[in-house]
Amino acid sequence: MRAIFIAVGSELLDLDRVDTNSIYVARRLREKGILTDMKVAVGDHMDNLSWIVKKACQRAQLVVLSGGLGPTEDDITREAVATALKRELVFREEIVVELKERFRCRGMAMPEINARQAFVIEGAELLPNRVGTAPGQFCDAGGCKVLLLPGPPNELLPMFEAAFEKLIAPAANYHIYSRAFKLTGISESEADSRCADVYRRYRNPVTTVLASPGMIEFHFLGRSKNSDEEARRLTDELAEKVRERLKDFIFAEADVTLPEVVVAMLIERKLTLAVAESCTGGGLGNLVTSVPGSSEVFLGGVIAYANSVKAGVLGVREETLKRHGAVSEATAAEMAAGTRRLTGAAIGLAVTGIAGPEGGNPKKPVGLVHMHLSSADSEQGLRQIFSGSREMIKLRSAHYALNMVREYLNQLPAKC
Repeated sequence: MRAIFIAVGSELLDLDRVDTNSIYVARRLREKGILTDMKVAVGDHMDNLSWIVKKACQRAQLVVLSGGLGPTEDDITREAVATALKRELVFREEIVVELKERFRCRGMAMPEINARQAFVIEGAELLPNRVGTAPGQFCDAGGCKVLLLPGPPNELLPMFEAAFEKLIAPAANYHIYSRAFKLTGISESEADSRCADVYRRYRNPVTTVLASPGMIEFHFLGRSKNSDEEARRLTDELAEKVRERLKDFIFAEADVTLPEVVVAMLIERKLTLAVAESCTGGGLGNLVTSVPGSSEVFLGGVIAYANSVKAGVLGVREETLKRHGAVSEATAAEMAAGTRRLTGAAIGLAVTGIAGPEGGNPKKPVGLVHMHLSSADSEQGLRQIFSGSREMIKLRSAHYALNMVREYLNQLPAKC
């Protein structure tokens, strides 16, 4: 079974409004092996909405709509779906009676306009709304099931759950199994090029690649009509092939972040960390201290934005700054050694770069970042040129630097 989600409301086309209902519904459907092929936002326009519903019913076996079930003139979902399905709208007097009673219990008279909510698509099953006044509707249109839900999440969620268990889940005929890898220290394009020839040979499982600053995610979803075991076997077969190609960059398979992984590794090995930051402006330390329990291993850091602080606090030599510049391998190395010396940490980690949008030149372009890890037994430098906005460059720099700690710790025995 495939699904399409339609969010109704002109307000959803504004830049500052975000539909969250579709995320919840898609996740719940996926748990039963029902994949959401599309999510569409449609304004309060009868022709547009009826057209998209008609097309959705031709492409999917389940269409879920949210919004447009209220009492006002711009609440057109009932009419649009009826038009798309070529069905009549039937006025149900008992709905009006119930609405009047609910208003009476609140000490109010029902506005006449609420009577519009008593129109039901011919042949539809009513879905009670325990929170608001807009009842939902469920239509079985032969090859497609259509679910009409109110827009407010506090009304939609309980109504969807009831309909999901009774009307949707029993029709789902797939067993599913999913896995995910989280990667860092590699770009999306490079990660994809390393394993695209593998996963593109598979239609089942489905592979999804997600990118965010400093992290790439590979998600695998296998489906089987026969058993959970077969879905697992199909998913594992592909996932392990991809793992072999990307194993050096995978930092987690569980739902954890890179900072959580690094802090856990530091605690396990009883090692401490301190940072020296220039272009990240405290972002690196913030990543680490966002993890509960990081105080066991994180000693502190220096935001050495100005050269005077790099020299006066961290001990970067004036000669180094003059000869190589603030953004250089040599400066990053002396910053890392300086913060380790200041704090007594086992590991010193430094970042210096050009976050932009100005300040670059042909030899040192915007996005150039030098990172360095200093410890008693290792000195490791990393040079990267990141693209994107100033914020993205800062975030990616912090994640890449933190990944240097993970890679260093992986080379050590489990406990020191």
